[in-house]
Amino acid sequence: MANRKILFVAFGDLAGTSCLRAVELAKGLRGLGWEAQLAVPHSDSNRRHGEQCGLDPHYFDASHRGFFGGVSKLIRGSEGFVHLLNPKEKAMALLGTYSRDSGRGVRFVLDWEDWSTFWETRSLVRRYKEWREGWLVKRAALVVTASKWLGGYIQDRYGRDSLYLPYACLPKAFPDVVSDAEQGVIVGMGNLYSSWDHDLLVEAVGELKSRGMEPKVRWIGDGDDMGRTRSRVAQLGLSQFELPGYLGWEQMLRELRGAHSIVFPIRNKPLNLARCPFKCFQFAQARRPVITSNIGEVRAILGDLATYVEPTVAGYADGIAASLSGERSQDVAYNLTSHRWELRALELSKALEVLS
Repeated sequence: MANRKILFVAFGDLAGTSCLRAVELAKGLRGLGWEAQLAVPHSDSNRRHGEQCGLDPHYFDASHRGFFGGVSKLIRGSEGFVHLLNPKEKAMALLGTYSRDSGRGVRFVLDWEDWSTFWETRSLVRRYKEWREGWLVKRAALVVTASKWLGGYIQDRYGRDSLYLPYACLPKAFPDVVSDAEQGVIVGMGNLYSSWDHDLLVEAVGELKSRGMEPKVRWIGDGDDMGRTRSRVAQLGLSQFELPGYLGWEQMLRELRGAHSIVFPIRNKPLNLARCPFKCFQFAQARRPVITSNIGEVRAILGDLATYVEPTVAGYADGIAASLSGERSQDVAYNLTSHRWELRALELSKALEVLS
C-alpha cells in the first residue's frame, strides 16, 4: 500500500468521550503500521490530556473564523485520508476545497455515529440537513456508520455503501468489587436531552409508586431537559429518585458496578435506530443486569443476557418490579470479546486499503 497516512480531526474534550472514537481508532491504526495523527481543539483541558492519550495531538482553533485555516494547514501536510466524525458545515468547507478531483491527494472518511437530521422537528431545517448529509455522503471516499440501520438508510436514500463500525468498550478499568454498594438502587445514565427517552424511566417509577412500590433510582447525567425532569419527578412525588448530574469517572463507574440493576430506556424511532448507544458498552462492562428494549444496536452489544421489555411505561415498570423481587443478583458475563477497539481499527484499515 503506497499511502498509509490518516489524520483524525476530532471536536470536543479529550477528558470525556467526544474524542474517544478518533483517539482509539488512531491508536489502533498506528499498531497496524499506519501514520495516524490526531487533531483536537485548542483548550487548556485538551492540552493537559493530550499528553496522556499517547498520540501527541495537533491543536487547532475550533472557532468559525479560525478553523479552516488551521485545519487546512494540517490537511495539506497529510496527503492521505482525513477522518471526520458526524460531519456538518465545517466538513463541507473542507470537502469543497479538497475534493477528489483537486489533485491534492486528500480523501475524506466521513463517519456518522448518529444522524442529526432525525433530531430536527422544523421541516425547513430538516430538509436542509437532508440535503447537507446527501452532499457529504456523495463526496466521501469512505462512508462509515456506527449503526447497521443507518448504513441501510444511506444505501436506500443515497445509493452509497458504508462500512459498519460500531463503538467498542470504554478503555477504563471498572471496580472489581463494590463492597459498599447501596442496596436496591436502580441506575440510569445518559445526557438529559428532550429527544432521548429518560422520561420512560421517570414515568415507570411513577407507575410503580401508584402500585404501592417506590424504588430507589439514580440517573447520572445532565442536559437541557434537567429542569423539566426534576419538575416531573417532584410532580409525581418520587422522593427516592435522585438526579445528581454528571459524575467523575471513578464515581460513575462505581455507581454502575454497585447498581442492583441498570435501566436503559429507549424507544423505537429513527433517531435511536441510527445511533450506536456507547453507554451500553459501559453497562456491559459493569456486569450488572440491564433492563432495556430490543431497539437498534442494543442487542448487538448486550446479546441475549439483558432483560428486554416493551418500550412503554408499563413495560419498564414491570421489568423494574421483577428485578427488585429478589436479592441483588450475581454479575452478568456479557460477551465483549468482539467489542475491542483494535478490531474496529483492523476493519477500518482493511476498508482504507481497498481504496488505496
